[in-house]
Amino acid sequence: MESKNLVGLRIKNCENLQNQYQIGSKAGFAFVGVDLFPPCKNKPRSRQEIDELLPFVGSEDVHFENGMSMSECTVGYISEWIDCDSSDEEQSLISQYGLKKEIAWAVHLSLSAIHIPLRHANNVKLAQVLTSFIKSQVTPCRFWITVPLCLQTDSAFEDNELSSQSSSPWHWWNELVTLAGPVVSESLFLVLEMTLNLPEEGVISRWISEPVAALALSTNLFISNSKGFPILSRPHQTILRRFLKLNAQVILTGESWHGRGFVVYRQYVNWIWKCTCEARSSYEEQSLGYENRLQEPLQPLQDNLSSATYDVFQMDPYKYKAYEEAIYLALMSRSGFNGFANSEGDDITPAANKQIIYILGAGQGPFVDASLQASCRSGCPVRIYVVEKNHNALLTLKRRLQTEWANEDVHLVPGDMRCLDNPPAEKADIFVSELLGSFGDNELSPECLDGAQHMLKDDGISIPVSYTSYIAPLQSQHIHINASRAESYSKFSNRIQEASETPYVVRLTNCKILASPQKAFTFTHPRKDIATGSNERYCCRTFTPKDDGVIHGIVGYFEAVLYENVTLSIHPDRHSPNMFSWFPMVFPLNIAIPVKTGQDIKLHLWR
Repeated sequence: MESKNLVGLRIKNCENLQNQYQIGSKAGFAFVGVDLFPPCKNKPRSRQEIDELLPFVGSEDVHFENGMSMSECTVGYISEWIDCDSSDEEQSLISQYGLKKEIAWAVHLSLSAIHIPLRHANNVKLAQVLTSFIKSQVTPCRFWITVPLCLQTDSAFEDNELSSQSSSPWHWWNELVTLAGPVVSESLFLVLEMTLNLPEEGVISRWISEPVAALALSTNLFISNSKGFPILSRPHQTILRRFLKLNAQVILTGESWHGRGFVVYRQYVNWIWKCTCEARSSYEEQSLGYENRLQEPLQPLQDNLSSATYDVFQMDPYKYKAYEEAIYLALMSRSGFNGFANSEGDDITPAANKQIIYILGAGQGPFVDASLQASCRSGCPVRIYVVEKNHNALLTLKRRLQTEWANEDVHLVPGDMRCLDNPPAEKADIFVSELLGSFGDNELSPECLDGAQHMLKDDGISIPVSYTSYIAPLQSQHIHINASRAESYSKFSNRIQEASETPYVVRLTNCKILASPQKAFTFTHPRKDIATGSNERYCCRTFTPKDDGVIHGIVGYFEAVLYENVTLSIHPDRHSPNMFSWFPMVFPLNIAIPVKTGQDIKLHLWR
């Protein structure tokens, strides 16, 4: 998100919307939030009274005579008296009638969003009104559903349900989207009102899993720094940064307490956003634009990867260094060198026999480079056989053989590693492969390496030595909605039987892991039971969430031991630094499953 689209301003009692918007725009605000209808001193008691109400914001206020429009920069606020689920039945009916009128007017004006507050745990009638309205619309509309980040001890919210964890603002929101269903929920977004007292981490991480469109920051939350300018406390800054990373906007509410007006608040929020962007890791930079996007897992055994795909992976700053280190250690181990100079100060002379390295699935050759670098570092000579089945990648490899590797002992072996037509005459001392998927074995690495194992010496080394998959229950309303509509995506239509039961590779941001990941399957190479063993697997794991939540799917990770202490990992607790070659794998569920704190979740998984 660009800074110019970041901050909006809530304007109350706006007499001239165009004038107020122009003032706000000059001050750098991206949008304004205004009341759709004038405030009522007394709640309407009949439909006739509602029919007589004229809108505060008219068509002439958002659509100008010169053809310009500010509708996309305006959020319409529903009247505060509206409460569809009021305990007063008459008030409930009047509210439903009034809400239908106001949201219909907002859609008529083509406003960017319609703001509706949640007041209590019971929102059944509100859900019914929204569901009926959204399904009747031809064009999409966005609703900003506002709830507090957490309830405060002095809260004036109806029913005063403060002590019950089962009636927190998140539970209000969750009931609403559950009643609405995935299709309607595509139009529902959250606005979180930042509170003075902040909740514990479990509450915040649960909000992270929801589609948060904006944070509402009251000017009362700001404190003055030594120069008299408004700033947020460090805990509030931290939370703001977390939601800015999710591309949430900010809407300022309340009165300005500074002589220069609201502009200083906007400048401060923009500064926080700028600092957040500058602090992005390499991993975050490389994955920009992929957040929460469903991607079809690669199938390199079945499909030939494109040059662009190879190029992206070859930019990974960690993976190839790790492979080089693993090959170096393997060479040192097999050649018997300890890497030290002799007593005369001379380097130890390498053995005459070369170590034979097979690069299985060489792509465009980065592992050849890593092997040559490791050979140079270790002083151990190598002969490299480059095995690749992709006909287009073979052209790149042939060119590199004639140029960069012309003076190296490197040989090209075209074909599928499992059944080479002309395999090398000598077996390998070291296998080097990178056939790993986001779930470890999902790109059929076990089957490929098992099929090639007859070309490895009995005491040979495989890099990687082993890899283990991990699973955990996942909460993400965003992923749930995307998976439920994935069948409509043309790129998925040919291969998907059940869109919500198909695994995807996802750069997860809007999510919460409900319990710590646990081991699923482990594969080791070379296999000792190659003649009798099977790659079929089964496991059952039990998870216990620490907070109430909703299971929208299962998230999968992997860790690989390349050699000795050299590892690759996308496990969230020990992710390899700045490695972006793999995003987690998500197995979405067809039906979301609510879970309670301390409730056991049993997951059965077969391969």
